[in-house]
Amino acid sequence: MHPREDMDDEDGRGSGGSGGWVERREGPSVKLIVAGVIVLLLVVFLLQNAETTKIRFLFLDGTYPLWSLLIVGAALGFAAGWLVAAARGRRRLERRAKDEG
Repeated sequence: MHPREDMDDEDGRGSGGSGGWVERREGPSVKLIVAGVIVLLLVVFLLQNAETTKIRFLFLDGTYPLWSLLIVGAALGFAAGWLVAAARGRRRLERRAKDEG
């Protein structure tokens, strides 16, 4: 017996609204694989750029390993993207609440 047969309506769809099985995949998701590849490429990139470089920016004046500057730049870019996405999401929620109310 099909696990959902006891819940089928006359049209063959279950009363749950989705109309059938929920597909579950085994193993890592595509997003996880892509993230792993990106991290691996980032590690290779950082290892290949291990030399030091001189910078002058505000109170940072000196010689630093290039990989550390790359990580700081990537972290700042990630933080900026996260803040922009959070601000857009908040505005979207406020707009929905205003439209519904």
